Amino acid sequence: MLSNLEKWENVQNSAAESGSLLEADMIGLADGKHYKEEAYATLYPERCKLDNLDKDARFEKILKIREDAQAEFQDLQNFNRKFVPLDKAMALVEKCQAGDPENPSRFFAHELYEAIKNRFVSDKYILKFFSATGGTHLDISHGIDCYFKLYDRETGKELTRATIDMTQNPKKDWTKSDVLIFIDRDDRERLDGSKNNDRFDPEFLKKVITEETEKITNAMIENYQKRNQ
Repeated sequence: MLSNLEKWENVQNSAAESGSLLEADMIGLADGKHYKEEAYATLYPERCKLDNLDKDARFEKILKIREDAQAEFQDLQNFNRKFVPLDKAMALVEKCQAGDPENPSRFFAHELYEAIKNRFVSDKYILKFFSATGGTHLDISHGIDCYFKLYDRETGKELTRATIDMTQNPKKDWTKSDVLIFIDRDDRERLDGSKNNDRFDPEFLKKVITEETEKITNAMIENYQKRNQ
């Protein structure tokens, strides 16, 4: 299993430059720049106040906040010291999605989303998918790469959720998340129908999606039952 430092370096270097990480390929990344700004404002609300400033001073302070936010999270030890509780970390991630939570752009994430969505009555519920990869507190501190949330369509209330940790390490058998998804490095192209390659295998994709949908749906049911005990 990668150490936090190795994971951080991979996120900052490989993912940002080439999108080569498993998570980047399969589920996409959160908006890292936006995330740093939102996390900085959450951790340091007093530093980010803009009250009683004229237009020019307000503009200068916004630029300074943005610069400070980017610098704040370059150091991993500093990042880890600024622990963000789970629900706040989720709220930050949800503010910083690069795409539509109801229409994931990555092929694998989209196929998984549609399969889970079909398990619920669409006129009663709304399903949303959120990616937490890309150096978020949810990813680094809580071990969550992505998650699904189910909402009541009429009230907008969150009913349940399932958190997911993705890995290409066959020896990893424990996770902080509700569900661990293992995808072998060599199987990425077999699961990606968005590319024109001879390795894409629709039957293999169907098998994996079916298996993971079952695990995620069961986790959502268990979470719902715990909330309503």
